[in-house]
Amino acid sequence: VKILDVGCGGGLLSEPEGSLFITTINKTQLSYVLGIVVAEKIMGIVPEGTHEWEKFVPPEELERLLESNGLSVKTVNGMLYNPLSGSWSWMESTSVNYAMHAVKSGLQGQSSPTDVPSEMESEQPSATAGTTM
Repeated sequence: VKILDVGCGGGLLSEPEGSLFITTINKTQLSYVLGIVVAEKIMGIVPEGTHEWEKFVPPEELERLLESNGLSVKTVNGMLYNPLSGSWSWMESTSVNYAMHAVKSGLQGQSSPTDVPSEMESEQPSATAGTTM
């Protein structure tokens, strides 16, 4: 996994307190069964070969990678895809899909003047996305 600066202009992640949001698939046996066997081979929700289980990333590994690159993880939320409605919703378990919010670490010893909770931290019944598992 590489961290890319994909912000606007000078780059969102080049500024202290810039946010990075990542959604991905956990590397578990359940994610293999649901993401590859069910979604690709049985239901055909996505084309076969879309997912490579070897490239799935556990949240702990992603958090270590982000922190080693100067980001601080603020929130990790599980995500659930409902193929019948085509919608996503938040859940506690990160065993299949999850979203992570990280912030570019500010200058040493400085704290942010405002501590606004991220959108992911607020209670939301569901989230929709144009991506698949």
